[in-house]
Amino acid sequence: MTDHGPFPSRSFGVLLHPSSFPGHDDIGTVGAAAHEFVAWLSTTGATLWQILPLTINGKDDSPYFSSSAFAGNPWLIDLDGLVEQGLLDGTGLPDRVTDARVPYARMRGHKRSLLWAAADRFLGTAGHPWRPGFDAYLAQSDWMGPTCHFLALQDRLGGAPWWEWPAPLRTCEPAAMEHSRRDLSDDIARWAAVLYFFEVQWRSVRDAAEQRGIRIVGDLPIYVAPDSADVWLHQGQFQLDADGGLLVQSGCPPDYFSANGQLWGNPLYRWDVMEDDGYSWWISRLRRSLELSDIVRIDHFRALSAYWEIAGDAPDALGGRWAPGPGQKFLDAVTAAFPEMPFVAEDLGTLDDSVHTLRDANGLPGMRVIQFGFDGLPDNPHLPDALVESCVVYTGTHDNDTIAAWWTSLAPDIREQVAGAYQIPPDADVGRAVWSFIEAAIASRAVAAVIPMQDLLVLDERSRMNVPSTTSGNWSWRMPPGVLGPELAASMRRLGDRYGRS
Repeated sequence: MTDHGPFPSRSFGVLLHPSSFPGHDDIGTVGAAAHEFVAWLSTTGATLWQILPLTINGKDDSPYFSSSAFAGNPWLIDLDGLVEQGLLDGTGLPDRVTDARVPYARMRGHKRSLLWAAADRFLGTAGHPWRPGFDAYLAQSDWMGPTCHFLALQDRLGGAPWWEWPAPLRTCEPAAMEHSRRDLSDDIARWAAVLYFFEVQWRSVRDAAEQRGIRIVGDLPIYVAPDSADVWLHQGQFQLDADGGLLVQSGCPPDYFSANGQLWGNPLYRWDVMEDDGYSWWISRLRRSLELSDIVRIDHFRALSAYWEIAGDAPDALGGRWAPGPGQKFLDAVTAAFPEMPFVAEDLGTLDDSVHTLRDANGLPGMRVIQFGFDGLPDNPHLPDALVESCVVYTGTHDNDTIAAWWTSLAPDIREQVAGAYQIPPDADVGRAVWSFIEAAIASRAVAAVIPMQDLLVLDERSRMNVPSTTSGNWSWRMPPGVLGPELAASMRRLGDRYGRS
């Protein structure tokens, strides 16, 4: 492990989730568009591609609220790739350019029927080239079968959350579980086939990236959704009442995004119970994340030091309290399992010295965001002169507005401060200002710099990925087709070469 964790040398890259790729499907996929992006990225000098969680979109279409912390997202499967494999005949596939944003409700209704048809054909074709790999994956995976059982049960029971299921199934009573597995065997197999399609297609993308020297930075939400296979299968490791309800829930106190704090609605862990078995569920989860990416950003790292605990029935986050996290004991177990510690600590928000100590004692780089540097406090760690080497610097994250929209919305006095800090004329046009921030990030001392694709394209607020504390319209931005040309690649390469990151 180096002083900068998973970054042995200065590097830079792009933040772009696969759902944002263009194409004729209703959502970006891990098919041809992903391969084209990897090929283009390799011409820019960049060696990092950061994504959001690859799990199934959950509540409000969020990839951070998934029905499984292990299963890949079937909506990202490329339908054309299934046609090439003889699993679809092309009937019913979209034949038009899609909307500028992902129409999630329409997409799910249309795509599910096609994926299930492909699964049926696959399962009925004993000699399909993917079949040996599928059988082997099922045999060695400890999560696929139970997760597919959960998903099939939820389908059978009309989408009801697991805590509303009949009691024997709600509590995973062995006889009821065995009967259910037999009864749902066809549905479980169908789900397994669909999830395996994602595995094959994403592995192809990962292999292509590796061949070009590009490492993928994944994203691990600190919490899981209450209505998930993870909570259902491991109820004793979460703070739940006898009926599966939340005794307490996750969130955060008032901050940059919300005056009332944020109420996230995730169950909180029973860290003492997890410690007793060596944090085995967490180790499995991290191992799975590293099957999907080379480096993992641990979202809301500060919860490992202390987390905001809110009553399960609270109307907002104001009445919460700080509760101690698992701390160094947990990270000792993680280090034993993953000695290279290929992780990044998302250390944004309300922090104290204990968070910094936990991060630094384990050699984890943190995060810095240009947009966070101007709250008027002289010790702000996001100011350009305050950036340290052991961090990843961003112009903005998926939770921020685009840098173009941020710049144009700044009050005159704040714009003067920002302009002075980054040596930008206060009346600079948007394009010049945005690329000045991009250059500042790449020029900085930070060991890694990651630029959202929206910022590279100088896009406005209509291209924002997520607005925290809102529940509609998020996670749906799609990149316009034809924008990844040689001129943009050359501009990135020039900066990478100039500042020793290519």
